[in-house]
Amino acid sequence: MPTTTDTTSGSRQKLIEATIELMSSRGFEAMGINSILEAAGVSKSNFYYHFKSKEDLCLAALDTMSDHFFAQMLDPVLNNKSLSPRKRLEKYLKGMSEMIESECCNKGCPFVNLGAETSDFLPAFRERISQYFETYQQRLAECIQEGIQQGEFRSDVSAKLAAQVLLASMNGTMVLTKVHKRPQVMKENIKSFLALLSAP
Repeated sequence: MPTTTDTTSGSRQKLIEATIELMSSRGFEAMGINSILEAAGVSKSNFYYHFKSKEDLCLAALDTMSDHFFAQMLDPVLNNKSLSPRKRLEKYLKGMSEMIESECCNKGCPFVNLGAETSDFLPAFRERISQYFETYQQRLAECIQEGIQQGEFRSDVSAKLAAQVLLASMNGTMVLTKVHKRPQVMKENIKSFLALLSAP
């Protein structure tokens, strides 16, 4: 039989998982506490046992999404030294393209969506999302810099700025892919970016 601690811990995780799903599909404003409770199957008393407010819960959900993204999606690919930097970058970008296509171009990046929606009136959200993108850019820049050193990528570009352009391009591409409902947009832009970055 689960203990009280086990039960409350499980409730916290259910709330976070439900919030991630709802934030990704509906956004912050359209997601009420009651809809979170219904999706999580958790009582209001359990909600307030773990979190002070919807904002507090959403920050925890952002942290969970960020940790999962780096630990499960980005770092395992970009840190795979058995592949060249270019192959690592290609593999990662292909994986992102396949994920967007598997979601039928419906969701996009929750960090981009939330940043656009909340950054002007929720400073804590803006800071957390900014930190996520800074770490993301740094990881990409490290891979690109390694590719420059090995002669795979152009030596006349800044790895940091190339990573910034890639990050902005990817997120803009996700918006276009979502609006046009055409996964080929992502594939075309990935191919174009890699061609521009490649050494002559």
